[in-house]
Amino acid sequence: MKTTFTKKQLSIAVACALALSFASGAARAQSMAPADERELWMENSRTMIWKNAYGECWHSFYGPPPPPNECAPAPVAQYVAPVVVTPPPPPPRAVEPPPPAPVIQPAPPPPRRTRG
Repeated sequence: MKTTFTKKQLSIAVACALALSFASGAARAQSMAPADERELWMENSRTMIWKNAYGECWHSFYGPPPPPNECAPAPVAQYVAPVVVTPPPPPPRAVEPPPPAPVIQPAPPPPRRTRG
């Protein structure tokens, strides 16, 4: 008995073979090992310092913050100078006008003598 495939049957068979090979590859990529064995590469990336050509530090925002290193130094308490509060200047006093100049009046005439 001689079996022959038509072009349509052959293309369907190739498509199915490719789909099954991709599915089996994805299934093999899933590891059922514990998390500490699966993610060993993350430990190195936490301690590794990534820099670009200009010396700027790069880091991932995924996961816990990285430990202090040359790119993220440990926080240090800084000296804060005490704030000197000066009291506000006293309010300006109202300037009193000078007292009026004394009016000099001529002396009153002597009293008149009456006759009598």
